[in-house]
Amino acid sequence: MQFEHTQFTLGFRQALEYGIDYRDYEKVDRLPDGILLMAIAGVWGDYSGIRCLFIDETGQTYRRHITGRAGQYIIRELDLNAKEMEVGQVVVADNG
Repeated sequence: MQFEHTQFTLGFRQALEYGIDYRDYEKVDRLPDGILLMAIAGVWGDYSGIRCLFIDETGQTYRRHITGRAGQYIIRELDLNAKEMEVGQVVVADNG
């Protein structure tokens, strides 16, 4: 999958300019366990929250809201800081 944007973290308006509207993504409290997911973008809502967007192999999209502080926005089931993720990065959640 090709993306026009290269930076993972984007402002809401910036995301819309790339055609990314997270409001249609399924909102989840945890990413699905054991499924390959591709990172699309992290859209800032405010300075303490980021909406991380993912897509699976079937085209299902997921929105995981992460709150953070001191520059750390840890997606627990991935053990990754959302600010360090890359567009197109493939991940697998471990909810165990």
